[in-house]
Formats: sequence, structure tokens, C-alpha cells
Amino acid sequence: MTWFELLRTPLESLFGTESGFTSVLITGLFLVFWTALGLLLAYLAKPVIFRLLKLNIKLTKKIKLPPESSFAVIDQAKRGQTVARALINLVRIFVWFAVIMIMLDGIGINVTPILASAGVVGVAIAFGTQALVKDFVSGIFFIAEKTFLVGELVQIGTFTGIVKEIGLRTTKIEDWKGAFLIINNGNILSVVNYSRDYSLAVVDITLGNPADFQQAGTALQNFAQSYGKKYPEMVEPLMYLGMTDSTDLNATFRFTAKCRPAEHFGVERALRQDLLEYCEANRLVVSYNRMLLSKESADGK
Repeated sequence: MTWFELLRTPLESLFGTESGFTSVLITGLFLVFWTALGLLLAYLAKPVIFRLLKLNIKLTKKIKLPPESSFAVIDQAKRGQTVARALINLVRIFVWFAVIMIMLDGIGINVTPILASAGVVGVAIAFGTQALVKDFVSGIFFIAEKTFLVGELVQIGTFTGIVKEIGLRTTKIEDWKGAFLIINNGNILSVVNYSRDYSLAVVDITLGNPADFQQAGTALQNFAQSYGKKYPEMVEPLMYLGMTDSTDLNATFRFTAKCRPAEHFGVERALRQDLLEYCEANRLVVSYNRMLLSKESADGK
């Protein structure tokens, strides 16, 4: 308000010292100036933060990483997108709070009691809304610790899907069927993140009562050697681990394939189909449950 008081002398010479219009005009200019400044700062928050994000991405790309750790490094673009949304909202809230306090102080209202009351009210609200505060704090830690990011495949509880949005209060996840899970951040107790490193496709096949388990194992090993990296999602050739379980009637054999992050599900489906076709072509009996029904006569014979 001090700067606008410099206009008082020329305005009083124009409108007269006894006119109240001068004070009203100075106050109006003061309020208009700070309102316009608040709008400008709130508008600039988004492009400035995203500009810093782009700079961060450029600097990150200059860092040379060994090939084997490429998937272990968190995608800076996803992290920046997540953090930017929260920062924009926080900056805008801070800007408007500061502008309103300056405007009230400029028109002669003592803001000290307001600030003190805001602190007391904030404490009271915190006690009354502990769940909301818990969600807010959990959201901040999820973003700061990069537990999961927008675009990553995660499992929360029994729900598996792609992270669509991380807010300060809730997180939104969409599964492959299009179902949305909207969960409060305070209710997220554990997270399985499939997008941080290579994933492993694991497929077991159970053969029932072959004449020679050793011969069956050799045939499956030949299948793995000829399979190689059949699909682009695979980063290493198919590996045959051998027999993992056996009984008098059947034996279970296991295959694994190292895949790109979160892409092992499709490889497992395709590998199962290829295994069944191979076993059928090579006369390897796949074990399955059978139910035998018999019709007895009335006398039980």
C-alpha cells in the first residue's frame, strides 16, 4: 500500500484534498494490482514447473547408464509429471493465501489474529479429520519416495492395473478390463510395482505318467533351446529349470523367461500355448484331472 500512497499527492491536486474519491481510488488500484499479480503467478505456476521438468529430463538423458540397469532407473518423465501436479496445486494455494493476507493488511485489517486463528483452526481440523490428514501425508510420501508413478503397473491388495493419477488424497488405478480403483492414500498398506525392473515369466507344465521322466525332460530342454527369444518382450532366451515336483503319477517341469518390465503376463500366455502344442506333437501326455462316472444297477452291481 505504501507505493500506492505516492499517488495521493497528484490525485489530491486533481480531485481536491477533501474528496474521498482519492482514498477509494488508491485502495481500488491496490486491490486490482494484487489480484492481477495473484492471477499471473497462479497462471505461471504450471508452465514454470513444467519448464523445470523438461530441463530435468534433458539433464537426466545426459547421464550414461550401463545397459543392465536401464530398467532399474526410474523414469524421470513419469516422476516429474507426478510431482508437477502436486506442486502446481500447492504453489497456487500458497500464492492466493499470501495475496489475500497482503490485501487485508493493505486496507488496514490486522492479519495477526487471522494467522493465529488459522493456526488454531488448523490444529482443530487436523484432530477432527485425522483420516484426511493421513491420506495427505501418505500422498506426500508416495510422491517423495517414488513408491509408484503415473503409467506404472502396480498391484495394491488384489487389484492390479496402471496408475492413472496420484493425488495428495487419492490414487486412481485402471486395470486391463477398464475398471477404476480409487483408493485413499492412507489405505494403501503395501504395493507391488511391476515396472521398476525386468519381469520374469514363469510357466509350469505337468506331464502325466510318461514312460521315462528323464526322456521327457530332455525333450523339454530341446524345446527351450529351440525357443530362444521368440517374442520381442523377451530380453533373454527361454530357460529350462528342470523338474520341480513329482509323484508316482506325474511330474512338473518349469520354464522361465526374462522379459521387459510388466510384460511377462503376455509371454506366459503365449508360452503355455506353445508348450501344449509341442507336447501334443511329441506325444508327451499333459496331466489333467479326470472324472469317471459309472452307472450302477438298482441292486448295487
